[in-house]
Amino acid sequence: MTGSPTAPSSSSPGTGHGLAVAFFAVVLVVWAGMMGLSLRQAALPEETDGLMLAVFRPGTTEVEAFGAMVQAGGDPVRSTWLGFAWVTRGLEPGFVGRLKRQGAIAAFGELPVGPALGGCAAMPVDSAKIAATRLQ
Repeated sequence: MTGSPTAPSSSSPGTGHGLAVAFFAVVLVVWAGMMGLSLRQAALPEETDGLMLAVFRPGTTEVEAFGAMVQAGGDPVRSTWLGFAWVTRGLEPGFVGRLKRQGAIAAFGELPVGPALGGCAAMPVDSAKIAATRLQ
């Protein structure tokens, strides 16, 4: 028994984890870039009216967001699970611009695939029904 224990052959310990972390980082950067581009293209111009998702700064209270939407001449429809994003409707042109002047970061329209904004769940668009509803 003159043999010495052989050291495990490892070219570089942790290489598998480093590769996984690098792959995750690349996927995250690509996803963030695609999301940024998608959000930029989905943002509504300032002269837009209608049903939309108004996004305020994180930390904006419900009272502040509700007040901003009313001051801009719109109807708050409902909040989303985010708290600082609201589904709102403005019936006069320029609603998005007025929302931004009242503190909204951006406003987004319908998703390009067809569902209406629904917070956690999306529902099929029924524009006639949406146009006929008004908060009492």
